[in-house]
Amino acid sequence: MANSITAAPAVLAEAVLESIKGKLPVLSSFSSIFSALESQAGIAVQVPLIGVSTATEFGASGYATQDDATVTAATVTLKHFKVVSKFTPLNVKSYGMPMLINSFVPTAANAIAEKCLAEIGALITTANYASTTNTGAALSYAELVTAKGVLDTAKAPGPYALVLNSTYLNGLLSDSSIIAAAGLGAGVITGGKFGTLAGMNVNQWNSLPTNGESLAGFACGPDAIACAASVPLSEIPGYDSAIATDPQTGLSIQVLMGQDTSGFYNVIATLLFGASVGRATSLTKFTTA
Repeated sequence: MANSITAAPAVLAEAVLESIKGKLPVLSSFSSIFSALESQAGIAVQVPLIGVSTATEFGASGYATQDDATVTAATVTLKHFKVVSKFTPLNVKSYGMPMLINSFVPTAANAIAEKCLAEIGALITTANYASTTNTGAALSYAELVTAKGVLDTAKAPGPYALVLNSTYLNGLLSDSSIIAAAGLGAGVITGGKFGTLAGMNVNQWNSLPTNGESLAGFACGPDAIACAASVPLSEIPGYDSAIATDPQTGLSIQVLMGQDTSGFYNVIATLLFGASVGRATSLTKFTTA
């Protein structure tokens, strides 16, 4: 029993991380620094934003002349998010790891993913990003092309991301100009998913907030939004802990497990996360009104 409890945080951390990765694919579309280093809430992280650069002919000034290739940074303040679940010793002893995985992982992954997305969603306002198009009740392929043109004109770096609420994305699934496209229609109809549209990577965000501005989606370059994540220093006497890290993104999840004075086993999934506005002209919004 003791050995299984000791191993539980590592198993649960890997499972929660794997589930969260599937719920937060949009994070790969933004500028980010994800770390497994321990930190604390309130820490400010500088996330680099690579600006648009030009090339000039080498001349008398040599390499001293700056060619408009500025690397700026957005300041992201980390917040501490956690999910705590309680289990009776009898349940843990009787059902073991499968029960913990099935009961805790989906709940923890959903809750943490929604908190991270809420931090990003709250940024998508006219005060932060001025470019907006009233696309009405439905979004058309022609409007997507126009949005791509806005990012092109702003010289936003690629790859571009297209983020839509479920209403807009499901509407595009029946867009005749899309489903009629050679090599695309069959996959969209059978799978109900897009890979790219108008040169933009498509992401569905069911909980995208309207922010009181009828927001229904947006298109952006990776420098439009900055994200940062780390793990908190959460040493609880008597608790076992483990950190799982995604080797591709560096996103990390910490899980702690221990028995409190009431006899219950507390299982905790936790991370530090924050988001901030990057380059304001690298994002254009879609609104329904």
